[in-house]
Amino acid sequence: MTTSWLTLSNRQENLRLLRDYVRQWAKDRGLSPERQRNLEKAAEEIFRHLVTEAYQPEQPGSIAMALEEKGTRLRLTFEDDAPPHHPGSLSGLPGPEAPDPAGGSLYNGLQQLAESLVYYRTADRKNRLVVLLA
Repeated sequence: MTTSWLTLSNRQENLRLLRDYVRQWAKDRGLSPERQRNLEKAAEEIFRHLVTEAYQPEQPGSIAMALEEKGTRLRLTFEDDAPPHHPGSLSGLPGPEAPDPAGGSLYNGLQQLAESLVYYRTADRKNRLVVLLA
């Protein structure tokens, strides 16, 4: 399958555009209501975190999101141009609040939804978060 990208400015009002995009993408692929809700919840919370925590107030920037089917899994990738940050402060996603060896609540929150989470800084100085959802 082809990877589908959406790039938005880092403004809270773009959350509606992101939500609509994810919902249409899921509908086009016939995802079950539960998988669609999980994908929407993860995408919304990550976007909200980037807008409010990764960027300084009024700092311009862009956030790109990619959606891709990888066999039976969904890959959700976020890339932003904010200063380096650790996504561990992300909270509010469904899942148990068990201690995480990496120390980040992002990993705690996505524990039931995600099979894997990878965060790294790219060579072109962007932050990238890759989430594989079951």
